Amino acid sequence: MEGAAEVLFSSWITEAARAAVLSGRGHGDAGVRAAERARLLASRSTNAGKKIEPRLASRHAEWMAEVAGAEEETGPLGWFFLQRLGMFVDAHSSVFLDEADSNRLRELSAPDEEAVAHAMASQGIPTPPPPEWPAVKEATPPGKVIARIGILGDPHIGLDFANRLIPAAIEDLNRENVDLSVTIGDLTQNGQDASFAAAKKILDGFDHPVALTLGNHDMWGGGDEPAGLERFTRHFSRKPFEVIEGNGVRLIALNSAIPQASPFPPFEMTAGRFTDEPNESVPGGRFSDEVKEWVQTLESDGPTFIALHHPPYPYLGLPPVLFGLDEESTQVLSDLLERTGAWGIICGHTHRSALYDLKGVPVIEVPCPKEWPFAYGVIDVSDEGWAFNLKPVTDRSLVEEGSSRTNVLFRRYARGPDEARASVFFRKGS
Repeated sequence: MEGAAEVLFSSWITEAARAAVLSGRGHGDAGVRAAERARLLASRSTNAGKKIEPRLASRHAEWMAEVAGAEEETGPLGWFFLQRLGMFVDAHSSVFLDEADSNRLRELSAPDEEAVAHAMASQGIPTPPPPEWPAVKEATPPGKVIARIGILGDPHIGLDFANRLIPAAIEDLNRENVDLSVTIGDLTQNGQDASFAAAKKILDGFDHPVALTLGNHDMWGGGDEPAGLERFTRHFSRKPFEVIEGNGVRLIALNSAIPQASPFPPFEMTAGRFTDEPNESVPGGRFSDEVKEWVQTLESDGPTFIALHHPPYPYLGLPPVLFGLDEESTQVLSDLLERTGAWGIICGHTHRSALYDLKGVPVIEVPCPKEWPFAYGVIDVSDEGWAFNLKPVTDRSLVEEGSSRTNVLFRRYARGPDEARASVFFRKGS
C-alpha cells in the first residue's frame, strides 16, 4: 500500500503543487527550491515505476492554494501550512531515497523552516475567528421527496468532545425524520475494545435503521495484531458492509479499511515530525477479497447510494493518493456504480467538504462532526433526483466550544466549496 513508488509519487505531487502555490503566494525563492525538489522526486518516482501525471499536481495545487489562502487571509499560518507539507514529504520519502537525495531535499527545505519560524514569531498566530456557520442556500430536490438519508461522518468516539457531540448530532438526525442513516467509518478514535463498547452505546441512539462501516482509526487498537474487525463484529453483531433500505431507496455500505500497520509512525503536522507513538493502521483504503466477492452479488434495484470511508482514486488532498482508495478497489467501485446504477457516493475520512465525480456519478466527502463546522448530512431523494445538505448541529454551546479551538486555516480546509455543502443532482435520464 505504501511502497516506494506510491510514496515517491505522492511526494512528487505535493512538491510540484507546493512550487506553484508558493510562487503564486509571493514566496518566490521557496517556490524555486520546491520546484527543484519536485524534479528530484519526479525522477525517483519514475525510476520506481510510477510515471508523473502533471494534471494531478495541478488539481492538488488548486486545493492547496485554497487552504493556504493569501497572506491577508491566513497570515503566517498559510505559509506555515505550506512549509509543513514539505516536512511531511521529507519524513516519508527519506526511507525510499539514498542518503544524497534525502540530504538534498532537507538542504533545500531548511531556509523555509527558518523563514516560517521567524514569520510566526514576529507576526503571531491569528486567534480563531468567532463561531460561524458557512452559510449556503439550502438545496431542494426536484419532484416529491420519497426518502431521506442521514449521514454521520467519522465519529471518533473515545475522544471527550466527540463523546459529547456525536449524541447531539444523532438527536438532530432523529428529529430530521430520516428513513435511514449511515455512519462512514472511524467509529472510534483508537480501535480499542472500550471505544467500540462506547461507540455501540452511543450509536444505539439512532431511532431508525443505520448502516455502519469501518475506518483506519478502527483497525488497530494497539497490540501486535489488528483487532478492529473482530471487535466491531463482536460489539455490533454484524459485518461492516451491508445493504439497508427505506421507502424504496437502497444504501450500500462498503468496508475499505485495511487491517495492516502503517510503515510510518504518526506524523505531527504542527511539529513537522514523526511522534513517538506506536504505528497506526495504514491510512489508505482497499477492498478485501470478501467485499469484492460480495459486491458482485449486487445488481440494479431502484435509487441506490454507496457509502464508504475512503474517497476514490486519485485522492488529491493530504497526502495525495496515499490517503484514498487504491486504484484496483476504485475500479471495483466503478464497476459497482455501473452495475447498480448508483446515484451518488458518500465518503468520510478526510474531515472536509468536497464534491467531484467518479464516472459521472457525484462523490461527496462529508466532514467529521466533532470538528468544524460540526455538522451532519441529509440526502433528500425524489423520483427525479436528489439533494444534499450539510447541516450544523443545533447544540450551539458545543459548536461554540469547538469553534474556540478552530483556527482560520482548518476552517478553510474543512469548508470546501459551497456546492459541496448544498447541491441538487438529477438522476440520469431525467
